[in-house]
Amino acid sequence: MAFNRKAKLRDNIEAIRTAFELGKAGRAATPQERERLARYCGFGGLKCILNPAASLTDAVQWAKSDLDLFPQTMELHRLIRENSASENEYKRYIDSLKSSVLTAFYTPSAVTEALADVLHDYNVRPLRLLEPSAGHGAFIGAFARKDAAVDVMAFEKDLLTGKILSCLYPDKKIRTEGFERIEKPFDGYFDAAISNIPFGDMAVFDPAFSASEAPARRMATKAIHNYFFLKGLDAVRDGGIVAFITSQGVLNSPQNEAIRLEMMEKARLVSAIRLPNNLFTDNAGTEVGSDLIVLQKDTRKEGLTEDERLFTRTGTLRGVSTNSYFIEHEEQIVCTSAELDTDPYGKPAMVYRHEGGAEGIADSLRGLLDRNLHARLVMRLYSGGIRDARLKEEQAAKVRAAEPTLRTEDAGLAAASENTPRTEAARASAPTREEKPEIEPPIMTLYDLFGFTAEEVRIAQTGGKPRRRSNRPKMVQPRQPSLFDAPTQTAAATTQEERTAHGSAESAPRPAYPVENGFKADLNRRITDIERQMREEAKLSAEERQRRHEEEMQPRPFDGLLEPHLKEGSFVRVNTAGVRYQVGYLKDVTRYGATFHPLDLGKEQREKIAAYISVRDAYERLYTYEAEYHDEGSAQRKALNARYDEFVARYGNLNAKANVKLLMMDASGRDILAIERAEDGRFVKADIFDHPVAFSLNGITHVDTPEEALSASLNRYGGVNLDYMESLSDSSREELIDALKGRIFYNPLAGGYEIKDRFIAGNVVDKAERIEAWMAENPHGEREKEALAALQEATPRPISFDELDFNLGERWIPTGIYAAYASYLFGTDVRIGFSESMDEYSVKCGVKNAKILDQYCVKGYYRNYDGIALLKHALVNTVPDMSKSIGKDEHGNDIKVRDSEGIQLANAKIDEIRNGFVEWLAEQSPEFQKRLADMYNRKFNCYVRPQYDGSHQTFPDLDLKALERRFGIKDVYQSQKDCIWMLKQNGGGICDHEVGTGKTLIMCVAAHEMKRLGLGHKPMIIGLKANVAEIAECYRTAYPNAKILYASEKDFSPENRVRFFNNIKNNDYDCVIMSHDQFGKIPQSPELQQQILQAELDTVEENLEVLRSQGKEVSKAMLRGLEKRKINLSVKLETIAHAIKSRTDDVVDFKQMGIDHIFVDESHQFKNLMFNTRHDRVAGLGNQDGSQKALNMLYAIRTIQERTGKDLGATFLSGTTISNSLTELYLLFKYLRPKELERQNINSFDAWAAIFAKKTTDFEFSVTNNIVQKERFRYFIKVPELAQFYNEITDYRTAEDVGVDRPQKNEILHNIPPTPQQEEFIEKLMQFAQSGDATILGRDKLSETEEKAKMLIATDYARKMALDMRLIDPDLYEDHSDNKASHCAKMIAEYYHKYDAQKGTQFVFSDLGTFQPGQWNVYSEIKRKLVEDYGIPSSEIRFIQECKNEKARKAVIDAMNEGRVRVIFGSTSMLGTGVNAQKRAVAVHHLDTPWRPSDLAQRDGRAVRKGNEIAKFFAGNNVDVIIYAVEKSLDSYKFNLLHCKQTFISQLKSGAMGARTIDEGAMDEKSGMNFSEYMALLSGNTDLLDKAKLEKRIASLEGERKSFNKGKRDSEFKLESKTGELRNNTAFIDAMTEDWNRFLSVVQTDKEGNRLNIIKVDGVDSADEKVIGKRLQEIAKNATTGGLYTQVGELYGFPIKVVSERILKEGLEFTDNRFVVEGNYKYTYNNGHLAMADPLAAARNFLNAMERIPSIIDQYKAKNEVLEMEIPQLQEIAGKVWKKEDELKQLKSELAALDRKIQLELAPPTPEVAEKENEGQQLKPEAEDVRNRQAQYPENAPPQIRSPADSIVANHVIIGRPGLYAKEETRSKGLKI
Repeated sequence: MAFNRKAKLRDNIEAIRTAFELGKAGRAATPQERERLARYCGFGGLKCILNPAASLTDAVQWAKSDLDLFPQTMELHRLIRENSASENEYKRYIDSLKSSVLTAFYTPSAVTEALADVLHDYNVRPLRLLEPSAGHGAFIGAFARKDAAVDVMAFEKDLLTGKILSCLYPDKKIRTEGFERIEKPFDGYFDAAISNIPFGDMAVFDPAFSASEAPARRMATKAIHNYFFLKGLDAVRDGGIVAFITSQGVLNSPQNEAIRLEMMEKARLVSAIRLPNNLFTDNAGTEVGSDLIVLQKDTRKEGLTEDERLFTRTGTLRGVSTNSYFIEHEEQIVCTSAELDTDPYGKPAMVYRHEGGAEGIADSLRGLLDRNLHARLVMRLYSGGIRDARLKEEQAAKVRAAEPTLRTEDAGLAAASENTPRTEAARASAPTREEKPEIEPPIMTLYDLFGFTAEEVRIAQTGGKPRRRSNRPKMVQPRQPSLFDAPTQTAAATTQEERTAHGSAESAPRPAYPVENGFKADLNRRITDIERQMREEAKLSAEERQRRHEEEMQPRPFDGLLEPHLKEGSFVRVNTAGVRYQVGYLKDVTRYGATFHPLDLGKEQREKIAAYISVRDAYERLYTYEAEYHDEGSAQRKALNARYDEFVARYGNLNAKANVKLLMMDASGRDILAIERAEDGRFVKADIFDHPVAFSLNGITHVDTPEEALSASLNRYGGVNLDYMESLSDSSREELIDALKGRIFYNPLAGGYEIKDRFIAGNVVDKAERIEAWMAENPHGEREKEALAALQEATPRPISFDELDFNLGERWIPTGIYAAYASYLFGTDVRIGFSESMDEYSVKCGVKNAKILDQYCVKGYYRNYDGIALLKHALVNTVPDMSKSIGKDEHGNDIKVRDSEGIQLANAKIDEIRNGFVEWLAEQSPEFQKRLADMYNRKFNCYVRPQYDGSHQTFPDLDLKALERRFGIKDVYQSQKDCIWMLKQNGGGICDHEVGTGKTLIMCVAAHEMKRLGLGHKPMIIGLKANVAEIAECYRTAYPNAKILYASEKDFSPENRVRFFNNIKNNDYDCVIMSHDQFGKIPQSPELQQQILQAELDTVEENLEVLRSQGKEVSKAMLRGLEKRKINLSVKLETIAHAIKSRTDDVVDFKQMGIDHIFVDESHQFKNLMFNTRHDRVAGLGNQDGSQKALNMLYAIRTIQERTGKDLGATFLSGTTISNSLTELYLLFKYLRPKELERQNINSFDAWAAIFAKKTTDFEFSVTNNIVQKERFRYFIKVPELAQFYNEITDYRTAEDVGVDRPQKNEILHNIPPTPQQEEFIEKLMQFAQSGDATILGRDKLSETEEKAKMLIATDYARKMALDMRLIDPDLYEDHSDNKASHCAKMIAEYYHKYDAQKGTQFVFSDLGTFQPGQWNVYSEIKRKLVEDYGIPSSEIRFIQECKNEKARKAVIDAMNEGRVRVIFGSTSMLGTGVNAQKRAVAVHHLDTPWRPSDLAQRDGRAVRKGNEIAKFFAGNNVDVIIYAVEKSLDSYKFNLLHCKQTFISQLKSGAMGARTIDEGAMDEKSGMNFSEYMALLSGNTDLLDKAKLEKRIASLEGERKSFNKGKRDSEFKLESKTGELRNNTAFIDAMTEDWNRFLSVVQTDKEGNRLNIIKVDGVDSADEKVIGKRLQEIAKNATTGGLYTQVGELYGFPIKVVSERILKEGLEFTDNRFVVEGNYKYTYNNGHLAMADPLAAARNFLNAMERIPSIIDQYKAKNEVLEMEIPQLQEIAGKVWKKEDELKQLKSELAALDRKIQLELAPPTPEVAEKENEGQQLKPEAEDVRNRQAQYPENAPPQIRSPADSIVANHVIIGRPGLYAKEETRSKGLKI
C-alpha cells in the first residue's frame, strides 16, 4: 500500500484532537476514540509540517508538491495552539513535532504481532515489560493482547505522542520523558525490554555511564542507539530478553565493535535479523535499513560463541561495511531482492526489499525467529528469573520492603508512587499511609560518619590534649545514618511558601508583641515554654523519652528557608518546640526542597556547630549581596564581624586544630576556613571583614591634571563626564575642553564628548556617515563639524573592486550573488541558502540540464558528483573523497582505494567553478562592482587604530630607584608608556613587543595602573613557570607597598589549592600572579559554560527559523544536522547542570574570584585552541581538538567579556604572537574579538579562511607513479585588511623601534660537507623515499599508519642524519672528525679562548639528541670533545635538562651571568624562554633549525638582549649566531624558509605590506617535505628538482587533458544521439500530423458533433457496430497471420490490420493477436487488444486509436522542446577546446631543454674545465671569514643562500616590503622581489 501523506496527516490530526479532548474531559477513551488514537503514526515522512503555516500568506513559501497539505497543516497548528496553556507550551509541542519528522518511523503492527507471538509460543511471557521508546504503543498493544495484566513501563520523549499513548493505555505506566531518566532501582527489574529504538549520533546524558570505568559504556553516551542497548540490558534481570529494532548502523559500523563486544559479554545472542528497507514505507513513506536484535541477559556467561564473535565484527560485502554475522548467515536477511545502491545519506549501501509488504515481512520474520529461539533461547535461565520474581512478591506480601521512589519534575507524569516497581498484588497490600519501619536504622554521630576515633572525637569536642587509655567500659552509642545512606521514606514535603527562616536564634519565629513590652513578654514566654517542657518530660517514662528522641532523629523534610548557598551536605540548624533546636545536614537538595538529617550530638558539640552556621550564613549573605548589587553591605558586614567574634571568643580561630576537622564536615567548610588568612604565624580576618572585595569602591576625590580627570571619568562612567571631571579638577568645564582639545570630541550621536582614542577608532566609516546624516536633520555648531572632519580625515582609503581578491564562499557575500552566478554557470535556476549556525550552504536546482549532468559532472566508481554537488564543495572549498575498487579479496569483497584520478578531476572542476566566480564578478556592471566593493570596505576596510601617546603618564607609586638598583631600569621606555596607555584605554589588547624589550614591566605597571584608576579591580598576571618568580619580583620592586598574591608551588599542592583560591576570592589584592600551569588548575564557571552552550543552542534554532521565514527550502540533511546538534548541545548542558547540582565543597571557580583582567605573558603558549573545520586534510592547521589549557583560557576570558559586555578583557604579551602561520591570527581573534568577528559574519575558522586564505591542492606524483593529494592554506589574500584588524588592538614594536640597547645579531651559515657515512646514508634515504622499503634504513617494515607518513619519517631521518649519524644507530655508526659535533666543538672552543679574559658565554641549541642520562646524546658528545680535545673545564659546561627545579635553574643562570658557567646546552622549550643569562653571551650555536620562526627568534633572544655587557664592550656590539648546515641536507632549506616566513609575519604586524597576497611555503613538521624537493636536496642537484616539478606538472596536465577529452567524447556521443532523436521526432510529428489532417478531412460527425465510427470489416455487410465488434472478436480469437500484418477492414480509408505474435506464458506458448489502424505509422488503442467482453467497445477500438494521434504529437513536441534546450549546451561542450594545450607544450619544451642540460652536467668535464673549477674553489669555514662575507650585505637583505636549496626557497618567496633588495647574483637565481 502506497504512503498517502494526506490520509496520514488527517489521521494524526484527528488522533491529536481526540487526545486533547480526553485530557480536558478527564475520562477514558471510547472504542471509537481508541480506534482514532490507534491510527496515529507520527510525522515521519511528513516534512511539510516544518514549513510556516501561521496564515494564508505563508503558502507562497511552500513547494508546489506540498501545497495540497497546507490547509491541513494550518489546521494542525491551530489545533495545538488552541489546546496549549501558553506560548511556551505551544513551542514545546512544535519542537516535538520537528524531532518526530526525523525519528518517528513506527513499526507495522504485523511485525510487532509476529515478535509477540513467537516469544509467547516459547513461553517468554513477561510480567514486567519495559518499552524505552514507545511511539504510539505498537509493542505495548501486541504484548497486552497476550496478557492484559502485564506490568508495563513505557518511555516516550515526544509530548504529543506521550499524550496519545497515555490515552491508549491508561492502565500502564507511561512516562513522557527520555529513557535515560529511568532510576537506578529499576536495574535488573524487568523481564523483557522490547522496542523500536531511536538511532543517530545524538548524545545522551547519563552520569553513571559518563563516569563508568568501562570505555564502551562511556562511548555509548555519544550515540543514542548504543546507549539504549546497554541501558536496556541493565534494566532487565538475568535471563531477561532485550529485543530491539534498530538501524543497520548498530551492527555495520566498525566504530561500534566495542559496544557490540560489551553487549556480548553480558548477554547471549538469541537472534539477529536484517529487515528489508521497505519495512516502514507504508507508515512513514521512507526506506531505511533496520535490524531486529534479540538478546538474553546472562551476566555469568563464559566466553563467546562463534556467532557471537561474528556479531562483534565488521566486514565488507560488495564494498560496503557489513556485520560479519550477516556475511556468514545470509539466511538471516529478510528480502526478496538485494542490490548495491545508496542509503538516505548518499553513501554506498546494500538495499534489501520484500515484495510481500508488511505482512510478507512478518511471515518471513516468524520463521526466522522460530528457528533462532529454538536454537538459542535458554528457557531455564529465563524461567529461573521468573520464579525468583514470584518468590520475592510472595515475601513482599508478608513483609513491607522499602521500594524505589521516583522523583520527577514533569508535571505530566503519573505520581511517583505509581512509578514504583511492584506487582499488582504488592501494590494492593501496600499501606496507604507512611508506617514506621520494623527495623530502625542504627544511629551514628557526626564523628563516626567521617571515621573519627574515640580519642579524636574527645579532642574535637573539648579542644583538650590526648589522654591515656582507660579500661572502663564505654556506653555504646546508637548509630546515625550516613550522609550517603539511601533516603528513608519521608513525610510529604511542604511548599516553598510555607517554609520559615532558619539559622541563628534571632531568626526563629516569635510572637508579635507591642514594641514597649516586647522584650519582657518574649522573655516570659520563653521561660514559660521551658518550664512546660520540663514538666511534660518529667512525666514521661524512660521508654517514652527514648521513643520521642528516636522520632526526633528521623530524617524529615527541611522546613527552613533554603538559601542559595545551602547544598548537599550543608550543616543547618532547625528550631524545634520552644527554645530547643537541632543541628544536622541536608540531603537530596533540589530547588523544591531538601531532606533534613538530624545529628545526635552533645550540647557543646551542637552549640559549636550552631555558632559556626551563624558565621557561615553571615559570610555568604554578605558576599552574595555585594557581588550581585555592587553595593556595600554595612549591616551584613557588621553581622559577620559579630558572629565571627562570638565564635572566636568561645572556640578559638576557625583554623584552630580543634575546629578544622569539625568545620570541614560542612559542604562549605573550605570556603569558610579561608575567611581567615595567616600573617606572621597567626590567623587574622580576611579583607572582606573590613571592606568589599567583590567590587571596587571608587575613592578618587581630586586630580591634578585634565588628563587624570579624563582617566577618572573613563574609570567611573566609561566615557567623558564633564560634570564629574569638573568636580575633581580645579579647572572649569570650558578650560577642561580647551585643555583636552584634540583629545576629546563631541559625538552628537551619543549626545556628549568622547575621548579621541575611542571616537576616532574602530569603524570610522559607519560613524562618519551616521553623524553626517544627523547633522543634515539637526542644528549643529563647530564642535560637530570638528568631530566629523576628524573622522573623515581618519577614514582609510577605500579599496577599489579591481584591487580586491575574492573567494567563492566568503560568508559576507549575500547568497543571492552566489545564486545568480550559479544560475549563469549552469544555465538554469539555482537557489542557494546558508545556515550560519552550521556554517553550511544548501543548493537547490529545480531542473538539471546537460551542464550540470555532463560538463560539471565527475563519475566515480561508486557515486557520481554532478555540478550541484561540486558547487556545494566549491562553496566551502573542499574536494570529495572518492574511492574505487581495484579487485576482489578472498571473500569476494571490493578492495577499495582512493580514486586519485577522480579526485584530481573533481578538484579541477571545482577550481574551474571557483575561478569562474572571480571572472563572472569582473564581467558585472560597474555599479554592481562598486556596491560589492563598498560592502567589503564597510565590513573590513573601516578600522582605525589611534596613535596612542602615553607620554603624559607619570605612574604614581612606581619606585624607579628600586628598579634601577635591582634590574638596572632607569625609566619607562616611550614604547612601554604608549602600550600601557593603549591597554588602559581599550581594556586590553595585544602587546607584541620583541623579545627583550621590557614586556614584564609593561605587565606590572599596566596592572597596577588599572587597579589604581579603577579600570580593573583585581588583575591577574600569568606567565611561564620559569618566569613567574621574576615577574613577581619585578612587581614587588616596582611597587614595594603593593599587596600582591604570588602563587608558590606549595600553594598549589592539592591540600592547599582550595585555600589559595578562597584567598583570591576574599581579599582585595592589587594583583594575583601565577604560572600558566597553575592557572590551568583554576576551575572555570560551570554557569558560564552553560550560558555559552545555551546561546549556541538558541542560535541553532534561530537560524533554522530565519531560513524558513526567508522562504528557503530547508533540506532534510540540514534539518537533521541542526536537530542532532541541538540534542548534543542539550546533553552537554545537562552534564554541566549536573556538575553544578552535585558541586559540594569544593571550590571557588574563576568567576567567583572576581578577576576582571588577565595579563597573559608568552601568550603563544595558549595558541592550541580548539576549533572546528571541514578542511581536515589541510596540513599546517595544528590540532583541531586543542588543549584543555587553551579552552580554560577561553572560558576565563569569556567570563570577563560577559561581565564587561565588550571584547578584549585580557592582554596577550608575546614577541611571537604569530609563531608559524597566519592561520594563528584567527585563534587570537577568537579569544579577544568575538563580537567583532560576529559583525563580519565570521563564526568559524572556515568562514575566516574563506575570506583571507586560498587553499592549494598539490597532486604529488611519486616515483612509483602514485598521486598523493596535499592541501595547504599557502596563500593569504586581503592581507592589508587582515593586518588592519590585528593592528587595531595591538602595539607592535621591534627592538629597533624601542631603541633597546642590545647587540646586533650576526648570522653565519656554517656549511659542512657530508661525511662518507652520511653520503652513504643519503643514498639509502633516496631509495627509501622512492620505494618505501624501511629495511633499507635498517628498521622494520612500515606499518599501515607509517606508510601514510612516509615522507615525514624520511624527513625525520634526514634531520637526524644531518646532526649526527649516531642518533640513527649509536652502535652501527662512529664518530667522525668532520661531523657537526666536531665542527661545533671546534667553534665553541675558538669563542671560549677568544673571550676567555671576559669569561664570555655561549648558548648551544638543539631539539634533537637532547641530554638523557645513561645513553648517548649529542650534548654529552660535544661536552666530551670540549673537555678532552680542547681542555675546557667540565664544571663550566652545563645542560639545562640537569636543572630539576626552579632553584637549580636559577643557580645555573646566575653562574652564566657571573662567568662560572661558560657554555650551556638546551632545547628551544627549556632554554629558549625564561632565561636571562645574556650578560656575557658572545655566541649562539644552532645545531639544528627549529620548525617555527618564533622558535628561532626565542633562541636568538637569549643572547641578543638588553644587558649583554661583554658583546657591547668587547665584541663590537655583535653576537654571532652560527647555523650549522650539512650540505645535501635539509638544514639550509629550513633556515631560509624560516627567514621568509618571518619576513611575512613582520610585514603584516608592522602594516608595511607592499602586496595584497603572500605565499607561506609548503613545509611543516606534521607532514615533512614533498617528495620532489626532498630528492633534489639530498642529491644536491637543484636541476633535478626543477625536472621533478616539471614532470609533475606535465603529468597533472596530461591527466587533466585525458579527463577533458573523455568528457568531450561523451558529450559528442550524447550530442549525436540527441540530434538524431530530434530529427526522428520531427519526422514522426510531420508524418502523424499528415495522418491526422487526412483523418479530419474524411471523418463524419453526428448532429452533436461526435465522430461516427464508420468501420468496414471484410466479410461483414452490416453497418451495425455490434455485429462488426463480434466479428472482430472472432478474428482476435482465431486469426493466425504468422507474424505478418494482414488487412481485415478499414476506417475512413485507413487500413485495419491484425498481426499474430507467439508469446510464452507460465511455460506454455500462446498466440496473441493485436490490431492496428495504419497510416504513415501504425496506431493502436489498449496496445492493440480488443475489449473481448464488449462488442461495441471492440468496434470503437480503431476510432479511439486515431483520436490519440494529437496527444502522441504533443508528447513528441514536449520531448523536442527539452532536446532543443539541451543540444546547444552539448554543442557548446563538444566544441570546447582544452585551454591548457599551449601551457603543456611549453612545459614539455622546457623539460626537453632541462634534460639536455642535466645530461651535459652528468658528462665528465674536460681537463681544462676541471682545472678552472678547482682553481676557483676556496672554502673558508672560519667564523670571522663567514662574518666578513655576511657583512657585505645591506641591513635589510635576506641572508645569503649557500646551499642547493637556493632555487627551492626562491620558489616560495614573494616579499612585498617596499625598498627590500638583494644582490644581483641572488636575484638571478630566481628570488622575486
